Amino acid sequence: MNQNGTGLLVVASVLLGIWILSVLTASVRERQLEKRGILPPLRQTTDEDIIRLAKSGYRVWAIRRYRQLHGVSLKEARDAVDARMK
Repeated sequence: MNQNGTGLLVVASVLLGIWILSVLTASVRERQLEKRGILPPLRQTTDEDIIRLAKSGYRVWAIRRYRQLHGVSLKEARDAVDARMK
């Protein structure tokens, strides 16, 4: 393998490692919020919970939960959460 190929392999490996770390970190954070009672378990989450999350300063988690529940895009979830907060 030449130097360019090796360099690309190193960059790809680093990016993959960063992505894996970010996914694991988000999962750990989600479990912590569930344990503290801030974030209800996914199957028990209601639209009222999503509004409560957003109004309590957890807007990003509210949008994430909305996406998980309704299977919509990020923009659709953000717009829906914002509309419910008005």
